[in-house]
Amino acid sequence: MADIIDLIEQGKLKRYFRARDKHCFEGAVSHITQHASGKEPLFLEDADYLYMLHLMKEVLCEFKCRALSFVLMPNHIHLLLKFIESNMPDAMKAFLQRYAVYFNKKYQRRGHVFCGAYRSALCFDDSYLLAASLYIHLNPVRSKLVEKPIDYRWSSCALFLNEVKKETFVDYKFILETLDNDISVARIGYKNLLNQSDVSQINDAFEKREALTIMARMLRERDKEWAEEHGLSGDKDLREKIEELKNKGSLKGPKEKDARKFLIEQLKSRGFAITEISEKLSLSRQSVYSYLRT
Repeated sequence: MADIIDLIEQGKLKRYFRARDKHCFEGAVSHITQHASGKEPLFLEDADYLYMLHLMKEVLCEFKCRALSFVLMPNHIHLLLKFIESNMPDAMKAFLQRYAVYFNKKYQRRGHVFCGAYRSALCFDDSYLLAASLYIHLNPVRSKLVEKPIDYRWSSCALFLNEVKKETFVDYKFILETLDNDISVARIGYKNLLNQSDVSQINDAFEKREALTIMARMLRERDKEWAEEHGLSGDKDLREKIEELKNKGSLKGPKEKDARKFLIEQLKSRGFAITEISEKLSLSRQSVYSYLRT
């Protein structure tokens, strides 16, 4: 485990997949999957989904874990969890055992409800964290249960795309804030990423263990292509581009507008507030918000 932590700190390890001998530590974020035994379903009616959600909230509170993203599929589940304490094995054992007891008792059956050990992939990089959440929410579309991720009832997707008025045990802001500190802006960005994802291409890739590696790479390459297209390779180029567009004043061409939008996104990702960005680019705050929403 010490070797793994060293690799994380050196930035050489972005994701760590384990089906057995799983690792967990305080603050770890893990993408966990578990399937039904054989071709059996995990849920037979809405009450089963609701009970698993109840258990998820109960166990996460009991073991001081935080749910970041999830989806409950008819025969498998995906959970993206943050562990405040190093107790993933105990938390998952309690969660899965309690549901298995409920399911067997309700339907008067015996035997295993779940197929062997659950799988876990630790995420150490924002790109992998975001890719994991997108993949989780795209699962129902990939399985052709719905046309749009938000239409699937048994996932956390709606929390990411719609304003939340009630309290929830899902810490959806943890992932959204990797896109923007302004949650309303982050929701738009997350929705765009979902809409831009080619599910037909992701379908084959996600059958492999390196699936999230592929998706995370897609996210990073998208930003890299934008940067190269607009001549940005570092902070110096960013400053020069800011001055160039700032001096131009009103922009009419679509490429120049796209370049300004990209600059705004880059500044946001570097931690600049909307007021700071508006000052740097000589734009009103409303204009900055407009660029981010387009």
